[in-house]
Amino acid sequence: MRTIYKICQALIIAIIVFTPFSCTDGFEELNTNPKVVTEELIKPGLLLTKVLKESSFQILNQGRVGEYSGYSSRGDSGQPLSFGDFGPFGYYTSHIVNLAAIIRLTADDPLLSNMNAIARIWKVWVFHRMTDAYGDLPYFETGLAFEDVIVSPRYDTQEAIYKDLLNELKEAAAQLKMDGEQADYGAADVLFGSDVASWQRFANSLRLRLAMRVRYVDQGLAQTHIADALNGSLILSNMENATITSEGEGAADLGNTGPLYQNFVNGSAGAGNATVVGLPLVENLLSTNDPRLSIYLRPMASGNYYGRAINLSLAEKDGYADTIARLNDSFLTAEYDFNVLTAAEVSFLRAEAALAGLSSENANSLFQQGIQLSMEQRQADSAAALAFIASPAATLVGSEEEQLEQIIVQKYIALMGDSHEAWAEHRRTGYPKIWIGALAAPDTDNAMPRRSAYPIKEYNLNGANIMEAVARLSGGDLLTSRIWWDVKAGVPFAHPKQGFFPPYD
Repeated sequence: MRTIYKICQALIIAIIVFTPFSCTDGFEELNTNPKVVTEELIKPGLLLTKVLKESSFQILNQGRVGEYSGYSSRGDSGQPLSFGDFGPFGYYTSHIVNLAAIIRLTADDPLLSNMNAIARIWKVWVFHRMTDAYGDLPYFETGLAFEDVIVSPRYDTQEAIYKDLLNELKEAAAQLKMDGEQADYGAADVLFGSDVASWQRFANSLRLRLAMRVRYVDQGLAQTHIADALNGSLILSNMENATITSEGEGAADLGNTGPLYQNFVNGSAGAGNATVVGLPLVENLLSTNDPRLSIYLRPMASGNYYGRAINLSLAEKDGYADTIARLNDSFLTAEYDFNVLTAAEVSFLRAEAALAGLSSENANSLFQQGIQLSMEQRQADSAAALAFIASPAATLVGSEEEQLEQIIVQKYIALMGDSHEAWAEHRRTGYPKIWIGALAAPDTDNAMPRRSAYPIKEYNLNGANIMEAVARLSGGDLLTSRIWWDVKAGVPFAHPKQGFFPPYD
């Protein structure tokens, strides 16, 4: 060993001594691939625009997650409760790698502190979507610089991921400065136009969302972050909503217009005709004579509104209503608002926290405020909105669990279009209750999936690490396995009409 060490030492000394006299002119240029884009050439603003646009457009999911949310139903989905990967694992290469690059590029310059904080905040938004779908994921060993890349990153527990996400939001919000000397993204920030106050409100509101997500599994962690978030600025009015708007009909690139406009208007007729509205959305709007019914949906020719249930057997399809309600034209426009996080959702989060004793606020007042904000955002008739808020449907009554159901159902209606969030909240709380058809679904025990399966390619490329993560799942890599925060007793709750057909009568 000493001999090898001395040889290496001698070689190093020789290299140091003779290198100055070697022919090295143009060495760096000759040994650099001209097609490689190095970090010093990257413009953080362009990366942020790309990530904000692409990730926000994925809010309006019309695939499996869209069906699991109950907002949509596809006639061409086959067996919607079958095993598979329907989660956003592709976010690693499309979003995380770019956000990580922005964070590295802005980390060492104090004048880029706000740009750095904004990228950190959005990285949390992206990662919480990912971990909510799968559970444990590669987290701490991802998004590294090229020279530090770990080819087979370990899978971190969802608990560790969530704790870091919450702390990232706390630190990034505090990092933002109201300082005229700070550089910003300008118009490249298509969410808030680099407005610092807006990003602070968004970070605190997102932190409240994540804190409520973990309240059943770690109430202490939830309460700490809820208290901090409530002491900071929050999204409180529709003027402050986190919304990204797609381009209109004049867009040079059709991909920059609303996804449903692309599918239903400029896309193939088959894609548009296959998608209708799901039963959970329709029945919860109908049950209280909600004025948002005609805003969200187009009725059938008969004037009735029927929603299609998930997982129908062939016999149930034959006996189901001939026609199903569809989304109103406002969802099919080229210029579409993607609601990332709204004042209505914040009010419902606060109402749940108050109901659970995690704050001293008034649950019923916040519940009604959430409904009012949603009505305003959706441009409901003001008289109809006031009448609804004065009705029994807008007053919390019954046991704590019954009141929670009221809050979550109204939040579900307000979240219309955000399929990932609706699916996560259904798993966390059990609401809204979902009627499921009789088509055999052994992969989920004839219930809604609790998670997405990991991609098959991960078993080939990162086998040892993914097997460790799978071993931590009760039952393994199954759709029925529970992720860390999915611990509420009794869920899923049976729909009151489960076993009766048709469910819409």
